[in-house]
Amino acid sequence: MFIPGGSSMSYKSIQSLLLLLKKYAAPLFFIVVFASIVFSTGGCASTGYPGGGPRDEVPPVMLRSIPPEGSLSFIGDEIRIEFDEIIQVRDIFQKLMVSPPVNELPEVSARGRNLVIRFKEDLQPNTTYTLDFADAISDNNEGNVLQDFRFSFSTGEIIDSLRISGFLFDAQTLAPVSNALVMVHKNQADSAFKTLVPIRVTKSNPDGRFSIQNLSPGEYRLYALEDVNRNFRYDQPGERIAWHSQLVSPFVGFHERIDSIPPDSAVVVQEQAFLPDSIQLFLFQEDNVGQYLRDVERKSRNRIDFFFSRPVKETLDVTLVDRDMSNWFVYERSARHDSISLWLTDSVLIRSDSLFLRVRYHVPDSAANLTLKTDTLNAYFFQVGGGETRSRRRGDDEKEREIPVLRPEGLKGTLEILEDLTIRFPSPVKNINHAGIRLSEMVDTLFQPMDVRLTQDSVRHRRYMFEFDRVPGSRYLLEVDSAAFTDIYGLSTNAIRQEFSVKTEESYGIFYIDVAEPEPSWLLQILDRQEKVVRQAPIPANGKIAFQYLRPGDYFLRIVVDKNQNGQWDTGDFLKGIQPESLIYFPEVVNIRANWSRIIPWNPHEFDIHDFVKTNRQRQGSQRR
Repeated sequence: MFIPGGSSMSYKSIQSLLLLLKKYAAPLFFIVVFASIVFSTGGCASTGYPGGGPRDEVPPVMLRSIPPEGSLSFIGDEIRIEFDEIIQVRDIFQKLMVSPPVNELPEVSARGRNLVIRFKEDLQPNTTYTLDFADAISDNNEGNVLQDFRFSFSTGEIIDSLRISGFLFDAQTLAPVSNALVMVHKNQADSAFKTLVPIRVTKSNPDGRFSIQNLSPGEYRLYALEDVNRNFRYDQPGERIAWHSQLVSPFVGFHERIDSIPPDSAVVVQEQAFLPDSIQLFLFQEDNVGQYLRDVERKSRNRIDFFFSRPVKETLDVTLVDRDMSNWFVYERSARHDSISLWLTDSVLIRSDSLFLRVRYHVPDSAANLTLKTDTLNAYFFQVGGGETRSRRRGDDEKEREIPVLRPEGLKGTLEILEDLTIRFPSPVKNINHAGIRLSEMVDTLFQPMDVRLTQDSVRHRRYMFEFDRVPGSRYLLEVDSAAFTDIYGLSTNAIRQEFSVKTEESYGIFYIDVAEPEPSWLLQILDRQEKVVRQAPIPANGKIAFQYLRPGDYFLRIVVDKNQNGQWDTGDFLKGIQPESLIYFPEVVNIRANWSRIIPWNPHEFDIHDFVKTNRQRQGSQRR
């Protein structure tokens, strides 16, 4: 065997050659050839792992296959693909996508440089199949991943070659969605998405990119699905979906590209392309979760909590099964009315470990009409821990017992300019002595009395607001007499004395936003770094809008195309053909400094979702349920 002097072989080439020699050559001849390789490639008698060359960063390359890629009239049950180096596969059953879908995934194994696929069922006749391995294949030494590897063949006499490509985004954040199914149906009825297996399917990659290949000419319905139960159908309420509003017809077309020719000229070049290749789908979860009672808790004797799957339409109707009583609880609801608390007021009920309840609430039927549903349950109180020991009780008797009091929360020493001064109580309040509440403002060096109004929160009934004419930068004193608040159990508050100040205007920044050519349905939102809505307002016809008193920090700006003008982003409805409301983000994160104002000109009509994703979403992706 001759190796030219001065030439070099890559480590992978040497490794492959040695494997062949081990298999076919006699032991003595193998030793001689191995020595020749070492001296001719290394230049010296250096032992150990080969070094000096660049690190291998090239993924495996397919050399040949049986049958050949793109072959026709395939009748076997096994495919063998050979690569230029030893390979490995990982998570193959999570990553491999067979299109059209099969009932049982084929058996896949890596054997040296060969990838062997063995089908476990008969394939459909006259059908083009695509095996999409995503990033499951890599080389054995460096782990270089072979991205988006696909293999196609046909069981008929032709192989379909058209394709549909695009991107899948989260409708609520515009983050790219990975690992979701993207599929096509020839059946154009909406029911096909819910009842039929698609004719072709693929998965979106980490950039949200998808490409459905080997399509025949025709019109298709295009869908995306996070398939919870892996049956290729939209039949679970928790599954997220997307669909393209128009029929899609794949075809071969051309893209124009400007090819620069030095020094100063340019030529427009037409490149063949499979179109469409830039469809945008927006994944969302429908508001279709059924109404049901998720859980009931009784963590304390005097309170029962109900948790529902969605907001309750009307006041919850609760009665005792074995007793005829009225006015035995105080009703409290959450802001969305999806959780409800009953504060027990009868001492006999409070002492009872078990309370059998009948709960009635409204649920929508198949025609969206409300019907009354009844649940019967046991609200059981379980005492955690054992009773007190005798020595413990004797020790308590020797101490002066502390008188129970009502302990409010929420008062603080510094208020934002737009923040309410609030007080919260651990149980519902029954009586308030308004004359025992006083507020004073610091004028010069003395506190001067001022008017204050106490109002109860319309939803969170244990929360109260002190309303007064505040001045930025001023100091105040709140004084509350002892027993000014008494709860439904007879507990009263101690005296309260709380000094506080309101921040100065110089502590904040101001946004002045000039929106070009606004549309009537546009709602402008300011979001913090966690993308929680901080402030929002409809954009006026002239496009000019200002937001005062913003804390220093980084913000996102976005426009909700609020079609129903209800002041919030709304999800879609598949059966009604309603897409989720569109979002337009300002392309950059905006920084606000204290005592600064910032004017931001913005033309939302120039929004490029791909630039936004590259700048703000590339590291995030979206795989939430």
